Amino acid sequence: MATSEKELKLLGSVGSPFVIRVQIALKLKGIEYKYVEEKLGNLSETLLNYNPVYKMVPVLVHNDKPISESLVILEYIDETWKQNPIFPSDPYKKALTRFWSKFIDDKCVAAAWKSVFMVDEKQREKAREELLEALQFLENELKDKFFGGEDIGFVDIAALFIPLFQQVAEFQLFTSDNFPKLYKWSLEFYNHPVVKEIMPSKDQQFAYFKARAESLAASNKYAIMATNQEDVKLLGTVGSPFVCRVQIALKFKEIQYKFLEQNLFDKSELLLKYNPVYKKVPVFVHNEQPISESLVILEYIDEVWNQNPILPSDPYQRALARFWAKFIDDKIVSSSFKAVFTVDDEKEREKNVEESSEALKILENELKDKFFGGEEFGFVDIAAVFIAFWIPLVQDITGLQLFTAEKYPKLHNWSQEFLNHPVVKENLPPREPLFAFFKGRYESLIAAKQT
Repeated sequence: MATSEKELKLLGSVGSPFVIRVQIALKLKGIEYKYVEEKLGNLSETLLNYNPVYKMVPVLVHNDKPISESLVILEYIDETWKQNPIFPSDPYKKALTRFWSKFIDDKCVAAAWKSVFMVDEKQREKAREELLEALQFLENELKDKFFGGEDIGFVDIAALFIPLFQQVAEFQLFTSDNFPKLYKWSLEFYNHPVVKEIMPSKDQQFAYFKARAESLAASNKYAIMATNQEDVKLLGTVGSPFVCRVQIALKFKEIQYKFLEQNLFDKSELLLKYNPVYKKVPVFVHNEQPISESLVILEYIDEVWNQNPILPSDPYQRALARFWAKFIDDKIVSSSFKAVFTVDDEKEREKNVEESSEALKILENELKDKFFGGEEFGFVDIAAVFIAFWIPLVQDITGLQLFTAEKYPKLHNWSQEFLNHPVVKENLPPREPLFAFFKGRYESLIAAKQT
């Protein structure tokens, strides 16, 4: 037993099978500990200090000494606390235990992830074949009620990933027909009192698997996990600041999607079907459910995919973020466009320039950090992409000085930081064709005024 709760901490994420391994071992040993929840995609400084190599959970901290990697942690626990051993005492059996535990991670866990999350169908099929072959080896190895004999041991704890993955991913890894011994073992394992007490709910497990799969998607080797195969589409036009908002959020969240370019002068049946009210882009379609209006889409994305949050968790801060994003649309986007394209009424143009300037000044005073979101950009910053990219572009065409470093030094510095952020930079439209488009539109308005 640990001398006190303060001496032993476990940094984990609810639903992680690797964290569950450690929790089961600690419960079997009767060891008290403090649990510290870590959020995938937004890991704490504490975790990064304790596990700077992998930057992952679980991390067990004993007397301020961190141990990472679940199988390493299990051995440490068994060597430190001798009661209720999970390792056999015989050296050869210990070696076999290490072999099969490593086999589970190397051959079963890796193949299971690939069999569901690989984008390429052939690669998925190959991974499934590898997984079934690996499970057959485990089926043949299982001689007793558990791999550990009459009670669960090290290999059983390592193998919890297999039935857990089958339950959460709704993917039939094994049945009573193809792997009868493994199937019976999984039922015994899940009904063990310690396992039943530790195992999180299916919703919590699913949330972890989904977040983990989405983080793996950053390498473009894996697809995003959902209850069923997710279908994510974005209907948009290159050059739209509102579409750009959604693209930045999707990239920041590492969500794969299909982009369907729309011609707004000849609107497609698909666009009219998905957005019959406004008939505009962007339209975000998730599993055939369409969502319109860029700020509404941003909130939906943040609620469905939890990694790399763009809205703050505090309800009051969320309300402020929504307020300022709406302020940008109502007071800056609207008046700036009117200031640029109202060429036949000078008084109206001056009025819009003044309104835009006043609103930008208010926003200048609101900016307290590197970004509106703090040290990383967030909801308000994404909403303000129009200010950073589109206003400088159109003022270069018209000669209007709406947004300058002299008038708005904090906003100007913010805009440079924001536009040079790798995620933003990658998702901005090319400037030259956009400049040519707006210049042509502006010149045609001037020509019409002169006729």
